[in-house]
Amino acid sequence: MKDGTVLLVDDEPVVLQVHAAAVRHFGFEAIIADTAEEAAGIVRSQRPALIISDIQMPGEGGFDFVEALERSGLKNMPVVYLTGYDDIEIVRGGLRVGGDDFIIKGGPVEALRHRIAFWMASGFQELPSELRRRALKSANMAKGDNFGGVEETFAGASDLVRSVKGKIKAELDNVPDHFGVNLIERVCFMGRLSNLLIQESDAFGDLIRFPEHIDAVVRQLDVVWAKDMWPLFRHYEDWCCDTRFVLAGVEPLKPFSQYDWFLEGL
Repeated sequence: MKDGTVLLVDDEPVVLQVHAAAVRHFGFEAIIADTAEEAAGIVRSQRPALIISDIQMPGEGGFDFVEALERSGLKNMPVVYLTGYDDIEIVRGGLRVGGDDFIIKGGPVEALRHRIAFWMASGFQELPSELRRRALKSANMAKGDNFGGVEETFAGASDLVRSVKGKIKAELDNVPDHFGVNLIERVCFMGRLSNLLIQESDAFGDLIRFPEHIDAVVRQLDVVWAKDMWPLFRHYEDWCCDTRFVLAGVEPLKPFSQYDWFLEGL
């Protein structure tokens, strides 16, 4: 798990205390702020590992807060938005300004604990930019009257994970047992798994939860190097710029020495 603190931003003291308890449940330090202005100062001075922010607050709201962090170059951690309004405009607005995840305010505390555990343990620093672009495009095409809500939109994740896990496992069965021991093979694996997940992601909710889905597939596979994937997830954006990552994603897994790009000296 990451070291560091979790910044909680909300203008309701009771909500802050409940969420602080959820953070401390995992042994992390919780810092609280009841305005966006105060939260911005905390980010500058303490650089929290995760931000959980309400959207609707007096003065500057959650969107303004995160947009300002992006402009100033301070947004280098995941931001989970809390919202009391379960509608498509929240998703669109949150994605545009740099939000990485969403949760309905006032829901079960276990749902919040799950989001905290994921973002603090997986290695992902944000929703990858390509997935953000795809999710925003999908959300912009969604009709408000056909939108079931944030919680309903994410409900199909287990089917997606199960399907992709079956496909990548079949490919792993066709490579040597020592596949994945070398770093380059784990990069190839991550590229291939990413491609399979994107291909099967129909709704923007699947795209938003891409980091959780790829992490879930890895955790469910019986491979000894699963625990070594979080450093790769931490630098996911960098790997997306690697030609080997991209080319490995478009064909079934194989020993890296058999890829055409390896033979060409990449």
